[in-house]
Amino acid sequence: MSNLFNTYLVTPFFNVLILIYNFLPFQDIGLATIILTFIIRFVFFPIFYKSTRQQIVMNRIQPELLKIQKEYKDDKEKQVKAQFALYKKHKVNPLSGCLLTLVQLTIIFAVYRVFLNGFSSERMADLYGFVSRPEIVNTIFLGFINLSKPNLGLALISAFLQFISSKMLFPSSKNTGADQPQPAQKMTNIMQKQMVFLGPIMTLIILVSLPSIIALYWTATTVFSIVQQWFIQKTIKVGMETEIKENGGN
Repeated sequence: MSNLFNTYLVTPFFNVLILIYNFLPFQDIGLATIILTFIIRFVFFPIFYKSTRQQIVMNRIQPELLKIQKEYKDDKEKQVKAQFALYKKHKVNPLSGCLLTLVQLTIIFAVYRVFLNGFSSERMADLYGFVSRPEIVNTIFLGFINLSKPNLGLALISAFLQFISSKMLFPSSKNTGADQPQPAQKMTNIMQKQMVFLGPIMTLIILVSLPSIIALYWTATTVFSIVQQWFIQKTIKVGMETEIKENGGN
């Protein structure tokens, strides 16, 4: 399984990274990393987009799900039917969301392995025949950040962007649709607030001890995620407003 993972994901990503590095007018592995990140996000855009949309919509309809659970607490059959009707209305599938998240995490881990393995001469043996082997890999990003070593500044930037992304993903508790949330809703709100802060803290703890090229990748992919989340949320908001107008404001 590990060999398949390396053969079909890690090694191809590594080759594309070196290919980009070779074609840059001034060789900078940091710039090559940013370009690779955006290529990956565009190639796998349907997966990342669908997974992110599922998360956003599921968070937004959480109050409605809790109302259904309360209304049909004594009739599980009606409760399940009402839940599936709500999923169909908002075009989400919780089951497919798990698979999408798994695929998304697999891609992220593969890129993580590319940077964690480094650029040793042994690593260069994984290059395909059509990819030229660089004499040296310049790990100095923008002329002053050594990406082969940990960098507190990049780790902090990654953590901050992760905070923004989490803040956008989880709705504010004041938007849950109830002045006095039920216990289950209160618990959900507490967990979401914890995730907003725990995610960035864990990101900082992990990245501060790793080669900063991983932090640079995480920064680049999080910027892409933030833009994508903004676009999805705007689309969902417009869709909801249109639906309200079509229903006569009811």
